Amino acid sequence: MAKRNQHYVPRVYTKAWETQVSSLKEPQKVFNGVYYYEKTNLVTGDGRNKGSILTTDHTYTIDFNYTFILPQCPEIRKEFADGIKLLLQERQIIARYKGKSITSRNSISTNLPFLDEWDFIDYQGRVASKKSAVNAIKEIRSYCLEDKFSAYMESRWEDTLKAFLSPFPSSVGKGQIDFTFSTQKPIKDMLDMTALMMCRNPSFDLFGLYSFVGNKLLNPVFSQWGNADEAQKATEQMIRGLWLTEIYRGLFNHKNGFTSEFLSQGLTNLGIIIFRIATETDGSFITSDNPVVFQKMCVTTNRCPNGIYFPLTPQFLLFLGKRTEGTINDVIFRTVGNNDVREINRVILNGAQKAIVSTNKHLGYIL
Repeated sequence: MAKRNQHYVPRVYTKAWETQVSSLKEPQKVFNGVYYYEKTNLVTGDGRNKGSILTTDHTYTIDFNYTFILPQCPEIRKEFADGIKLLLQERQIIARYKGKSITSRNSISTNLPFLDEWDFIDYQGRVASKKSAVNAIKEIRSYCLEDKFSAYMESRWEDTLKAFLSPFPSSVGKGQIDFTFSTQKPIKDMLDMTALMMCRNPSFDLFGLYSFVGNKLLNPVFSQWGNADEAQKATEQMIRGLWLTEIYRGLFNHKNGFTSEFLSQGLTNLGIIIFRIATETDGSFITSDNPVVFQKMCVTTNRCPNGIYFPLTPQFLLFLGKRTEGTINDVIFRTVGNNDVREINRVILNGAQKAIVSTNKHLGYIL
């Protein structure tokens, strides 16, 4: 199977951290990129091209093992059906199941769970190789989610960010001001992007729900049918299926799903603080392979209360916390100095899985 490299943190987002960098291998060569750090080694950043980081093979690719999600994902179901239909036409064969021909998109989708029981004939009515046809069908892949991400987030992020941040002054010194958006659209669009950024990340656990379902419900059941390794593999496959379905709901605007619920609850219950770095000497915000961090600590500080932290650029960070008054349109714009920057960056670092990204080659004064 050919590899398809897919970014789980979009390049259009990490673009904001681009600066003049040099790599550890070729320190004399300067180019436009970001400084990349392994979380276990924060000594010196390695200059990287933004396209080469925060990516895995087939992050969102859906292969035949995940066709169990198709009833909840009609666009992916269509893509599989169309792929099978094209394959049959290219081979000039007809699929049959229980004596009936399978030719339409609907009949292919309906009978796909019974693929191993299909028979095949060529256009002259002669028996065609079943093994070859079935194996070829099982090699079909859907890139629907990755393509939708590219069309949706890559094209909308910069406009969403600009509309959300443009009302705020570029510099007001240290302190804070209250601001009220005249319309909810920039807020809705940013909340939507925030939810999708959370959901698209492989570390997304739906606030612990996936871990609970996997460890407490699925794994014990699968363990009754096979050994521990087989049970774990089946559990991981089911959980990934749930995750892919959740991404689909968010991208295709389903009313039932994490993204729509996040938007609904956000507009009703959340309050917004926009943090801005006061001056260049105060440092910059880092980001990571898990950009949206949900902090829920027993002990917090005034600088870093519980809530959601999302670095938007090296200068701006979105904070979402429990609202105590006003509406979602009522925003606090707060400029912060180096001490606040360092503490907020530690929250981002703690939320990272394996890597962070910065405009700085050395992190000393911002961590």
